[in-house]
Amino acid sequence: MKSNTLLKRTIVAIWGIPIIFTTIYFGKYFFLALVLFINILSQNEFYKIAKKKNASPQKIIGISLGIILTLIIYFYGIDKIWIAAVPGTFLILLIELFRNKTNASLNFAVTVAGIVYPSLFFSFMILIRELPLHLNIPYFHGAIWVYIVFIAIWLCDTAAYFIGKFFGTHKLFSRISPKKTIEGAIAGFVFSITTTLLISVFYNQMLSFINLLIIGLIIGVFSQIGDLVESLFKRDAGIKDSSHLLPGHGGFLDRFDSPTFVAPIIFFYLKFFVF
Repeated sequence: MKSNTLLKRTIVAIWGIPIIFTTIYFGKYFFLALVLFINILSQNEFYKIAKKKNASPQKIIGISLGIILTLIIYFYGIDKIWIAAVPGTFLILLIELFRNKTNASLNFAVTVAGIVYPSLFFSFMILIRELPLHLNIPYFHGAIWVYIVFIAIWLCDTAAYFIGKFFGTHKLFSRISPKKTIEGAIAGFVFSITTTLLISVFYNQMLSFINLLIIGLIIGVFSQIGDLVESLFKRDAGIKDSSHLLPGHGGFLDRFDSPTFVAPIIFFYLKFFVF
């Protein structure tokens, strides 16, 4: 990484991480506002990527439905998303019928995909944060769970990058991401597990050693898959970054691709296997 790029990444992290951690700590409307902000920008970037492939997504309708689904998740939970998902899908189809745009099936698919990924997937962070309210346990535990996810992902990503850069020789998935290496992926996996196991030393009230080990395994695998999935979209569109909104990091979709992929899996693990 060039020194200039590293400096930009550091500056963004210095102001960005405290904002993220503060909203996670307070939860409720504060965290909801953060998730909505990230969803809107990430979804907009996803649609811009799709346009590079000659798709014409219904951006305003798609982002609006993404916002509505996020609000439903916050106020009513995942079980009620059909309230907006079903009529929203009909609306997208109806609008596409009268748009007179080429690639109608592609436009429909891309519009819906933008609602599900990244908007709906990342909204599972809200469900993780709010889960203690449904379990009748102290609310602050939800903040700790979200902290664990973000910290493990960031350390996984950092270890994968630097170990891969200085010691990596075997390509991981050259068709999609030529710079990623197997050595880097292994390092990210190890750091993810190590992070959650170290956390287990200080936090074992609600999550046991085994639970945190499994969470580390999930993050170590699926955070890197999430990064590769977003790289697949960008490489297919012939672009390097989803945008330039975050200097040194690219766009919001670049920065939150891994949490987007990991959040639903961690939520379902907590809900159905831990509690």
